[in-house]
Amino acid sequence: MEDRLFTPAVVTLIFMSFVMGTSEFIVMGILPDISEGIDVDYTMVGGLVSVFALSYALFTPTITGITGRYGRFRVLMVLAAAFLLSDVLTLISWDYWSLALSRVVTAASSGSLLAVGMTFVMDLVTPRHRARAVSWIFSGFSISSVIGVPLGTAMSHALGWRSVFVLILAMGIAAVLLALRFLPRLGPPESSPTSKGGAGRMLSDPRVITGAGVTVFAAMGMYTIYTYITPILEEEVGFTESTVSIGLMAMGVVMLIGNLCSGRLASRGGLRSVRLTLLAEGALMFVLPTALAHSAVGFAVLLATGLTMYLFNASVQMHLMEIAGRDYPGSITLASSLNPTSFNIGITIGSLLAGLVYDASGAASIGYLGCACILLASVVASVACLVCKKDGRGTSVT
Repeated sequence: MEDRLFTPAVVTLIFMSFVMGTSEFIVMGILPDISEGIDVDYTMVGGLVSVFALSYALFTPTITGITGRYGRFRVLMVLAAAFLLSDVLTLISWDYWSLALSRVVTAASSGSLLAVGMTFVMDLVTPRHRARAVSWIFSGFSISSVIGVPLGTAMSHALGWRSVFVLILAMGIAAVLLALRFLPRLGPPESSPTSKGGAGRMLSDPRVITGAGVTVFAAMGMYTIYTYITPILEEEVGFTESTVSIGLMAMGVVMLIGNLCSGRLASRGGLRSVRLTLLAEGALMFVLPTALAHSAVGFAVLLATGLTMYLFNASVQMHLMEIAGRDYPGSITLASSLNPTSFNIGITIGSLLAGLVYDASGAASIGYLGCACILLASVVASVACLVCKKDGRGTSVT
């Protein structure tokens, strides 16, 4: 354990997160190209986002629960191999259903991979750096929005959508080589194998339920917007097919800044402050449909919304892992998966609802749906703080 943030091991985990984020988010940047390439309806391809998120939500807690008793490094390597295999399956997919199957495998492996990787943080850095380390690992996904998604979108337009997954496969192999070189050969994090009773008690703990609930509703709000970010930029803001990658990159930059700020927010107010940032995000989403009537104003509001989207992330992750570490030490690996799992439950619901609104009234109206979801997230964050105060077993972020 080192008393600094950017150890080679932490940087390796950030890079792995970047690769997984690129694999997850790239579909939203190349929806039109995939739709044309496999000759299916645009909205049906958009459903791949829900397929991915639902698979992530279903398989991540299952796999982490099963593998929690085994050595973390070995589990990480097995999951990394499965992730590489999934990218090969995506690359060679021949129709919508084979592509959907490959995305299921990608979701199952990457979700568990991130959860296991998060458990390394407790052994890699001292307590004063842990919240920032968590936020940086999550930021790998935001960095993918800045670099991976715009690059992949440009590659897709120039070379076809399959070329993107060749790049992802190459980066995945590089990430595995870095992990073999820098990650410690850690054993199981639990003091004893995860018991059903311990996991059941943790999952029924009101502090855990409300903490995970913040992520579910916040992600629902985010992905009502982000699932259809490309058509919003093209149809409402005015970007062309050749310049939309610039808009995606700008969104990625502000989302990265927000994710990094989430680490500082976790150590300065935590969920108490998150309640207010969610209210600000909800207000921005409410005015977004009106703002999009003027391209420049609409894009500015869209960027401000992106800045607030990830501010809750580190606070919820620290909240859940602290509860498990103190009260449910046999379920730490499972606890580490709850935030990303909840995130993808929110993505599943949010993207499906956004599809209905998009088909019914267009991209601009999605903002009202996002606002309602975000306001619910703020209410649940307030409840989480009250539950912890009443219970007398709060965390550093409540």
